[in-house]
Amino acid sequence: MQTRTEIIVKGEVQRVGYRDEVEKIARKLNIKGFVENLKPYDVRIVCEDEEGDVKRFIRALRMDGDPLIRVSDIAVEYDRPTGEFEYFEIKKAVQKKSMLKDSILSIPF
Repeated sequence: MQTRTEIIVKGEVQRVGYRDEVEKIARKLNIKGFVENLKPYDVRIVCEDEEGDVKRFIRALRMDGDPLIRVSDIAVEYDRPTGEFEYFEIKKAVQKKSMLKDSILSIPF
């Protein structure tokens, strides 16, 4: 049975390559959804797939044995799937656009 799952991962999970590892695992299991950083230190994952695959995915999120990643807690909430995802992706923080990026700067000599 398909399920939608929202997962909050706490611990040392930012700035250590955690989202990249999550993406690798998700793609290997053919899980669809996304992973993103939450302020100040947590990571949020929203995914959809067969319940058994999602449970395997959640077990793998602990990253036991990784010297940099330290997961202290994983909170899981299940819901009905929406079918909105086509693949799994890392959602990056929205970057503010520089005002100078698209303008031409001319300095006379």
